[in-house]
Amino acid sequence: MDFFKQYPSGLRLVAKQQSNSYTVSMGIFVDVGCVKETAETNGYSHFIEHLVFKGTERRSCLQISEEIDDIGANINAYTSKDSTCFYTKSASDDLEKCMDVLSDMYFNATIPEDELEREKGVVIEEIKMCEDTPDDVSQDLISRALFYGQSLGQTILGPIKNIEYSDRHSILNFKKKHYIPASTVIAVCGKFDFDELDKLFCKYFEENCDKNGLQPEKEPEINYKSRFLHKFKKIEQSHLQLAWGGYSLQSSDRCANSMLASILGGGLSSRLNQVIREQNGLAYSVYAYPSYYLRGGTFEIYVGLSPENNSRVCELLKAEIDKLLKNGVTEKEFRRAQIQAVNALYMNAESNMTLMRLYGRSMLKLNEMFNVDRDVENYKAVTIDKINDVASHIFTQPHASAYVGPKIADYNEVSKI
Repeated sequence: MDFFKQYPSGLRLVAKQQSNSYTVSMGIFVDVGCVKETAETNGYSHFIEHLVFKGTERRSCLQISEEIDDIGANINAYTSKDSTCFYTKSASDDLEKCMDVLSDMYFNATIPEDELEREKGVVIEEIKMCEDTPDDVSQDLISRALFYGQSLGQTILGPIKNIEYSDRHSILNFKKKHYIPASTVIAVCGKFDFDELDKLFCKYFEENCDKNGLQPEKEPEINYKSRFLHKFKKIEQSHLQLAWGGYSLQSSDRCANSMLASILGGGLSSRLNQVIREQNGLAYSVYAYPSYYLRGGTFEIYVGLSPENNSRVCELLKAEIDKLLKNGVTEKEFRRAQIQAVNALYMNAESNMTLMRLYGRSMLKLNEMFNVDRDVENYKAVTIDKINDVASHIFTQPHASAYVGPKIADYNEVSKI
């Protein structure tokens, strides 16, 4: 059973009851990420994600951890390009404790000066760790290339200088602007009682809300660019990425787009994996994948390879895309991709943590309930012709590209595909 309620403050609660479960997952979703950051505040959303764990008016940083550990639950958080989420997973009897802790962090994080300065070092180390991870660097570069000069092209972690020079005043102002009821969704999935959940929500969330009526900042429109960006690093592999403008979360073609990514580079039997890895032994990792945002999306291809194989791999990439455009997908590929998509939804439905994230994101970004059966029907309604139309739409656009690796003569070959 599903449950949804919007409270007078503007807070939204969405829940999925699974009576046969022993556990419950809960998440607080806030509609903020780098897409709503300026060049000066880039990285603040992620930094705040860290800082709310550093203590509240009622709990120290250690007490937050101990209270969750005492009940054998899990607590964590993540920041994406367009949202921030704080979540727990616990035995169903401990939902109130988790709600108490998470709501306390959301409303009452004090962000003391000494903790802020200490956490700067942690986040800066995380940024440096990503700089030492070539595929992370490649992902950041391709995003900047496709969304060049736009907030969505910024990194989630932000530049080191923004973290170094941030202060408590600017961080609290940013949090106050975005951590508002109208920008927040609480999602709960697992075993619980609806009436009890409503009472707990009122006690820990609605009664603590600042009824200021602030409305969320709108996400900017997206313009796709066809830049080529590179970064030379003294590493063993080269990392290539291509990206095209794709489809938004709201698009009716999203399912066909996801199936196209599966056919081209989604698994062991996909075209790119078979041609580049299995038949030619030129890469360990090669895949295609989509990303979806409110105003648009991406279709991306990634390959990690030895530098001497750069031109050959680019030739194979171009040949496979040309073949797809010329001949379309086969009936066998279509059926396989459809079955994979449908069964992946069914598998996700068995995890209350995964469902919690799907319900939370759907309500946060689209203001609608996630529905497994609806998505299954949407995938079943996709046709071969629709997938071929989507491929034609994507691959006849100019593409963005990125190269990370040692300096070689043909490093920019990926931009010529």
